[in-house]
Amino acid sequence: MTDLLRALKVRDIVLFNVVAIVGIRWISIAASTGPSSISLWLLALVLFFLPQAVAVIYLSKKHPVEGGVYEWAKIEFGEFHGFVAGWCYWANNLVYYPSLLISVAAIAAFIIPGSSWLASNKIFIAVVSLIILWVAIGFNVVGVKIGKWVQNIGAIGTFGPILILAILAAIIVHLGKSATHFTLLNVLPTKFDYGTVSFWSSMCFALAGLELAAVMSGEIVDAGRTIQKATYISGVAIVVVYLVGTISLLIGLAPKDVNIVTGLVESIHALELKTGLAYLSNLSAFLITLAGIGGAGAWLAGSARILFVTGIDNFLPKTFAKVHPKWKTPHVALIFQGVVATLFLIMSFVGASTEEAYLVLVDATIIVYFIPYVYIFLASIRIFRREAGGISRSALALRVGASAVGEITTITAIVLTLFPPEAGGNPIIFIMKTLGGSLLFVAIGIIIFWYAKRKNPGSGTPDDKVELRSNGMAA
Repeated sequence: MTDLLRALKVRDIVLFNVVAIVGIRWISIAASTGPSSISLWLLALVLFFLPQAVAVIYLSKKHPVEGGVYEWAKIEFGEFHGFVAGWCYWANNLVYYPSLLISVAAIAAFIIPGSSWLASNKIFIAVVSLIILWVAIGFNVVGVKIGKWVQNIGAIGTFGPILILAILAAIIVHLGKSATHFTLLNVLPTKFDYGTVSFWSSMCFALAGLELAAVMSGEIVDAGRTIQKATYISGVAIVVVYLVGTISLLIGLAPKDVNIVTGLVESIHALELKTGLAYLSNLSAFLITLAGIGGAGAWLAGSARILFVTGIDNFLPKTFAKVHPKWKTPHVALIFQGVVATLFLIMSFVGASTEEAYLVLVDATIIVYFIPYVYIFLASIRIFRREAGGISRSALALRVGASAVGEITTITAIVLTLFPPEAGGNPIIFIMKTLGGSLLFVAIGIIIFWYAKRKNPGSGTPDDKVELRSNGMAA
């Protein structure tokens, strides 16, 4: 029996999207490049975020089923492509969790005044990271009615520091002490070299993640309509957070003074000193920690559903398809996700050689991260062309064009990841490591798929998948 509890509504998905997508660190990184980051944010909005929103809205309406991108690729291109898309979506998160958890733990060290030295203490970081991980897992296991509040409160933690930053910026403007003067010339990029294009590509994927909530469609009330409304609202909120945060930080500090290592917390502390206020950086550290816990909970919950649906389809062990009889959650998939995340977290700490291996994995999953988006945009183009008879030519051209732009942006980002981000080092070795590692990750997924098909030729079309859709998961 694979009944899931439908408890997520528009408000929950809006907050889920915000906490999953907004990365506070991107605000510091963007501000450190100067006023031109504003136009780069807007360019990323037009060329990636809006096409992503269009694709996710229409795919969610057409195929509102648990599994999201896995099911979309499977339905539109076949079960092999579905498994590859789902596998890549799950695998790239293996190294995302440790980096997210470690950064959140480091920020947590700034909550109590005078305790910032803990940010460089490996034992503190490791212990806090593991606590955050398993608290997020625990809340998600006991049901979406409870688990959703990890993400909801986390989203509030996301808005808090931006509000503090905006207030500090307003005070600084009032005092006539703005560190940056905005003009049309300095807001526009002065050059479009490799560094600028590469940074812009990173900003595009700071805006990625609207598809994550759709992976949990079986737990969303009226998934198609809910995701559509939530995408509109959260899309505006996400763009506002990034733009307001970046502009406010530039008002307070010159780009060269923005600390991208310790991030927004120390930048807010610098603004405290300018305005004569106190403890706002400590409050911000607390709120950012809440946001990090919510973000970890969102990505853990979403990617665990990939294990759940592939378990239903018999590509992975059937035990992953189990739903807790009381809490109605895929508890086995969630706990397994926590175990794997723990192993990768430990790998990032233990020994120089192990840490080096972890860094190789980080590079290897860069391309893997982009592969599901290739499927998302191709699937949406396929749907638009198939249903061309029901809409005007101009509407069809707009939808297909948006998805095509998103596809081109994604492919551009994949190409850019093959080249070293900085001059120096051996570019051939970098390309071999990045491309070779990515192909290895994909190859592992393909081997698992063909082994499952050979062992069980009926994989991909189980009876309970039909039941899952008949419970209201299909439009």
